[in-house]
Amino acid sequence: MRDTWIFLGFIKHNERQRHLLGHLKASASRHDLRTILIKAGFEDDYLGWIDPDEILNMRKLINFVYQYHVRLFPDGEIRGHYEFSTESHPFKHLREVGMTDGFDYLKPLLAEVMTNDPHLSPAKLNPKLRPRRS
Repeated sequence: MRDTWIFLGFIKHNERQRHLLGHLKASASRHDLRTILIKAGFEDDYLGWIDPDEILNMRKLINFVYQYHVRLFPDGEIRGHYEFSTESHPFKHLREVGMTDGFDYLKPLLAEVMTNDPHLSPAKLNPKLRPRRS
């Protein structure tokens, strides 16, 4: 449905969402980030926006109503937020009603693989390793 609405011009999405968490440490890999997220209950997000160039897109449902959402980009940027889940409130989700940064939960969770200094992040990650979407 998302792709149809974008194609028909009802909605537009061609930029990274706000809420920059930090940058992947040079000593960490996308696999390390993914492993931490999976251990915390995250899964690949096949319903959410596809931000330009994202190479990882995962979410964690909270009581079906809310979700934490994390994305990784080839320049090492990690973005995330807390919001209504697509399933519980699709229109609130699309309009980003009630979206917050989720930093209280996400920053401590990702501290092992994330830095606030973009100079300590790898210059380029391989976008070819992006999981396939159906």
